[in-house]
Amino acid sequence: MNKHAQDTTDGVKKVGIIGGGRGGTALLQTLGRLSQVTVVGICDINPQAPALDLAKASGIATYAEMEQLVDAQPIDWLINATNRSVAQRHILSHQFSNATLIDGHIAELIWQLLLDFERALESGVDETILNGLKWTLIQRIVDTAQPVQRELEYIAFHDPLTDLYSRQMLLEFSEREISSAYRHERYLSMVVVDIDHFKRVNDTFGHDAGDVVLKELADLLNGSCRRSDMAARYGGEEFVVILPNTDLLSATTWAERMRKKIARSLQTPDGTRVTISLGVAGLEFADETPPEGTTPLSFEAFFKQADQMLYEAKNAGRNRVASTRITVRHRTNSAPPPTH
Repeated sequence: MNKHAQDTTDGVKKVGIIGGGRGGTALLQTLGRLSQVTVVGICDINPQAPALDLAKASGIATYAEMEQLVDAQPIDWLINATNRSVAQRHILSHQFSNATLIDGHIAELIWQLLLDFERALESGVDETILNGLKWTLIQRIVDTAQPVQRELEYIAFHDPLTDLYSRQMLLEFSEREISSAYRHERYLSMVVVDIDHFKRVNDTFGHDAGDVVLKELADLLNGSCRRSDMAARYGGEEFVVILPNTDLLSATTWAERMRKKIARSLQTPDGTRVTISLGVAGLEFADETPPEGTTPLSFEAFFKQADQMLYEAKNAGRNRVASTRITVRHRTNSAPPPTH
């Protein structure tokens, strides 16, 4: 999350741009001419992206990754000019909520309009009047369209019963975090959670009571997550939590804490305690050079390991945690410390 407090008392929007391709270049060129805007930085993982050179020539900071841009600069608007999926953009808006994340479709609309205005300027329209009109239109687009987009995304990406993220969002988020873990050689853990004897709850008290248990468990899981984590409903009474930059010991400690919290807090209408079983899988990197052609662990393989641990916890008597370590070879000699 952006650690800088927003300061817009001077009326100037501090803007960061994600993406240095055609869209990022158009935004950089045209926003730089508006007195109502200060472009404070631009990022692109490709060091050859054309907008990066343009930004450097203008004295604007450039970054390889979005997280670096957001951590380094106070930002009011973060304009996404990349081809990220809608789900990925929604994840970004959740993690960097201090800034208004302007989604890719709206960003494209803005820069296409700006290009139209540039052509109008070339035909002889007064530049001051044109720049004022540009800014008015940009503000209207963002103020009107972005809240609707956020609401639709929320509905699309959340489980309607528990309000946790959906299975599809879990897949998107996990793929991104697995890729990031391999790229930066960071720890990554997955926890699979299942309610013990949940069928008995539904059969005894009805599905409405079962739904209440699911909602309360979801709230407790979500409330125990950092902003960088994700809790999702995988299906039925099974949930998955992704813990980035968290080693196996820390993830197992988190899971054990959750197990105890649920056992204390969750109960059926007649006061019977509800318990959960948890399976934990932790990804870490060993101090060896990986063989050529090594590919990152898939979500399915990662989930299978954590789910197997859940199975072992159930077989061992339920209301317990089981864990396993997944070791991958890497090129550096040390892994970063866990942060959970």
